[in-house]
Amino acid sequence: MHIIHKILLFYLLINCSAAFAQDSTKAISDPIDYSIASRFHSNDYVPLNLSYKFFDPQKKDKTALASQPIFVNSERPLIDGTIWRTNSDVNYLRLTSMLGAIAVVNTVAYTYQRKVWYTEETTVFHSLEFLNDWNKYQQMDKFGHFTDAYITSDFSAKIYRWSGLSGNSSVWFGALTGWIWMLEIEVSDAFMAEWGFSWGDMLANTAGSAFFILQQFNYDALGGIQPKISWHKSEAWKEMRYHKDPQALIEDYEGMTFWLTVNPHHYFPESWKKSYSEWLAPLGLAIGVSAKDIGAYPWAGYKEYFIGLDIDLKKLPIWEDSNLLKFIMSEVNFLRLPLPTIRFSSQGTWFGFYF
Repeated sequence: MHIIHKILLFYLLINCSAAFAQDSTKAISDPIDYSIASRFHSNDYVPLNLSYKFFDPQKKDKTALASQPIFVNSERPLIDGTIWRTNSDVNYLRLTSMLGAIAVVNTVAYTYQRKVWYTEETTVFHSLEFLNDWNKYQQMDKFGHFTDAYITSDFSAKIYRWSGLSGNSSVWFGALTGWIWMLEIEVSDAFMAEWGFSWGDMLANTAGSAFFILQQFNYDALGGIQPKISWHKSEAWKEMRYHKDPQALIEDYEGMTFWLTVNPHHYFPESWKKSYSEWLAPLGLAIGVSAKDIGAYPWAGYKEYFIGLDIDLKKLPIWEDSNLLKFIMSEVNFLRLPLPTIRFSSQGTWFGFYF
C-alpha cells in the first residue's frame, strides 16, 4: 500500500503541474503586472529580462503580427540559482526525472526508517495525547519538525522552478510536497505501538510549510530570516545517558540546536546597499535554542538559548557565475556554521565558537 500511495502521489503531482502549466499560454494585457511574489523578490533578482512570443498560425504578412495576441513571460534569476517565471513553461523531462528521483530517495529513506525506528510492535492507527507529547524533550522534536518542513518545502520549490513551473506555482507545490513528506512520517508513526500520530508534530510541520509560503509572498518583510540547524554529538549520547540509545543523529536531541537567523543587509535601504561592502553583506545574527538533561527522562531537562554571528552563504560574492554552486550553497546555508556565540541557561553563561 505504501508503494501504491507513492505512485498515486507522483501521478497527482505531474497532472497538477500540467494544469498549472496552462498559465504559460495566457495573454497578458499588462506585461508589467508581475506577481506579488516576484515583486517582493526584487532584492534577489538581476534586472528584468522580458521575452515576447508572437503566434501567427496563418503565417500572414509580418505586418499582421501587430494585431496578434502578445504572450509575455518574465524571467528573473534568483539568488539560489533557479529562475522565477511569471508563467509556467514546464520541461516535462526535468519534472518527471526529478519527481522520480524524489520518489526513489523517499523510498530509500522510508526503508531505512523501517529498519531503524519501526522495528517495534505495530498496532492500529492511534494518536498521542497532545499535552503529554508536547511537553517531551523540551519541544526540541517540534523545533525539528518545523525546520524539516521548511527545508523540504524550500527544496521542492527549487526543483519545481528548475523544471519550469511559474514562481507562484513552485511555492504552492513546494509547500504541499514538503508538508506531505512530513505527513508520511506521522502516518507511519501512527501504526507503531511505542509511537503514535502526533498532532503536535503536525502543527509544527504545518507551521514550517506555512512560514515558507508567507516568506515567499512577503519577501521584503521575511526574506532576511532563515531557519538553520547545527549538531554535535552530545555528552548524553557519548555517556549513554539516553533512556533508549539513539539509532541516528536525529534522535540525539541534546546535540541539536535550532536557529532563526537574520540578515540585516536584506533590510537596508537601497541607498545603503550601494555603499555597503559586498563581503559584509552575508554577516548576520543567529538566535538559537537547545536542551539538556532530556535524555534519561524526556519530560525533564532545561533549555539553552544562544545568540551569535551568522553567515548567509548565498550572499557571498563568489558564486555569481554558476547556478549550480548557487543552488548548492542555498542548501548548505541551512547549516549554521561554527561562529562566536553566547549561551544562556539556568546553569550560567558561556562564550565561544559553537556548532
